[in-house]
Amino acid sequence: MACLFCQKGEKSYSKLEPVQDETQTPHFSTEEIVGKALTPFKEIYECKDCHHFWWIRVRGTGDPRSTYPEYYEQTAECLDEARSAFIRNPDISGLISHFESQFPYSFVVEVLEKIVSKEPLGLKALFEKREMRLSGPAKRWIRNWYQNQFPKEYVEQKEKGFSSSSQTVVSFSVGEEILATEWIAIDQLVTLTKKDSEYTLFGIHSEKKSILWKHTVQSPFVEGINIPYLFYHSGYLCYYQGYQKGSEYFSKLNRPNELLVFDLQGNLLLSILLAFRCYEILSTEERDVSENRIVHNFQFSILDGKLYLPHANEIHVYDLNQKQLLKKIKSPNHEPFNGKTFATESDVLLYHTVKGVFAMDGKGEVVFQYKSDFHPVFIDSKLRFYYYYSIVDDIQTGKQKRFFDKKDSGVELTYTLASPPVEFSNRILMPLYGEKTYLLDDHLEIVNEIEFTATDTLGPHSFGTYKTPVVINEENILITNDYQTIVILDLAGNLVAEYPIQSEVLNAFTFDGKHNIVILSCFDDYSEENQVEVMVFGTKGDILFRNILQGPEGISVSFHGDLIFAKGNHLYKSNLFSETKNGFGES
Repeated sequence: MACLFCQKGEKSYSKLEPVQDETQTPHFSTEEIVGKALTPFKEIYECKDCHHFWWIRVRGTGDPRSTYPEYYEQTAECLDEARSAFIRNPDISGLISHFESQFPYSFVVEVLEKIVSKEPLGLKALFEKREMRLSGPAKRWIRNWYQNQFPKEYVEQKEKGFSSSSQTVVSFSVGEEILATEWIAIDQLVTLTKKDSEYTLFGIHSEKKSILWKHTVQSPFVEGINIPYLFYHSGYLCYYQGYQKGSEYFSKLNRPNELLVFDLQGNLLLSILLAFRCYEILSTEERDVSENRIVHNFQFSILDGKLYLPHANEIHVYDLNQKQLLKKIKSPNHEPFNGKTFATESDVLLYHTVKGVFAMDGKGEVVFQYKSDFHPVFIDSKLRFYYYYSIVDDIQTGKQKRFFDKKDSGVELTYTLASPPVEFSNRILMPLYGEKTYLLDDHLEIVNEIEFTATDTLGPHSFGTYKTPVVINEENILITNDYQTIVILDLAGNLVAEYPIQSEVLNAFTFDGKHNIVILSCFDDYSEENQVEVMVFGTKGDILFRNILQGPEGISVSFHGDLIFAKGNHLYKSNLFSETKNGFGES
């Protein structure tokens, strides 16, 4: 008996059977669809007369609110010529070209079991270059097959990652976990490790591959907002350890407990018990100006060897050379200092608070102060206050400017900021919620409207997100938007390159003022370990390097482009410029 296509020219079929027994699936015959057909794969049938392939399946259907299906439906689809050709002659090129084509769930695994006998080296190459144009089941099958067939190479891949020129810098003891790294000089970095419940900072010489010093510390601050806890700041190494509980119900309000400040030789200069602030703005208190979001002051300034640190409603000033507290400055209006201090040409120091600014002369007298009724998102160099609902107050002129989304109907809707504005070269880049970014001149006039925006880090659903989705260097502007795009613009706001992404941007930064790095979350089924995708962009927006590494713990980049990453208890180094276009995928 011939198939429906032979008989009637039909290419689809459907039949419903009401459920008689909730514990059994009714039996459907396939003979009226394909006759006595061949079955090269599960759910795929080949007509003996015309050799067309049919995909026949049975599934439950009915009211989605019902616990059990009301009907079982048998459907049949006559496959197109492209899929049929792949079924007749499965190979690696077809596997890749059909990675988005519709097939039965088990089909890919069945095909791989046939391909492996014909193209084993091709499958080996797929794993080693981490071919992305494959389904999850295909990647997992290839990973398991590779592990069984090439156990030595598989271990090497796990140990050295997927970078062709990685060099081991330091190997720690078995069971010692690498948590973070930070470069402090051209050839020196610091690593934080954990073994059992002991945390240790190690100073490491990357060229000599030796440990210079070590210091036992407490656990890092990881119980609140995700901020860097080991970082370089103005010639010093800084570390946040421990935490102070901020709320019984909301861990994002926890605060770092202690700040350690080291010189670059690993000598501990100061250990300071902290009194930071971290709290929520309630939308009812700042309606139509700000929004429900978290405000904190987990930052500080270092100027001329002096540390300016928020402490409750005061500023504590430490002399890092003398390793002692110099003075305490009371903030006007008892507003918490937000950690930002700026020196002016007239020897006046300008301090930013969570709601305003004030300035003090060399005698310690307040010569200027301003306090807003609301929490600004950003304050620029001309002391203009930017609020969440795209309101900008110029406190020196008293003028206010607002930005609206003007519809064709004449309706004006208020824009909201997606992420904090960025100031550069007498320009302001203002990412807005809803696929729009404004490039403003020094007078807040729009000089370019950009049809892209950044990850929402300010809105009520950002849940205290702390990351920088916009990076501006000497050559261009990089804007990242989670699960959507990475955009490269020139400094005039013109589009240079656009790259679609399907994952979260964990970090974005420049390591030399010219090249940008984006670190993405990565779940590709080639590994069961935590891993990230690292992308390095050139000055023209092109991808210089793209690779998958274990992470994000332990990844950092030096000024000369030396990438440090961890695998297990080993620390590796790879130069990004020598690895140009050596990663997986196409750039």
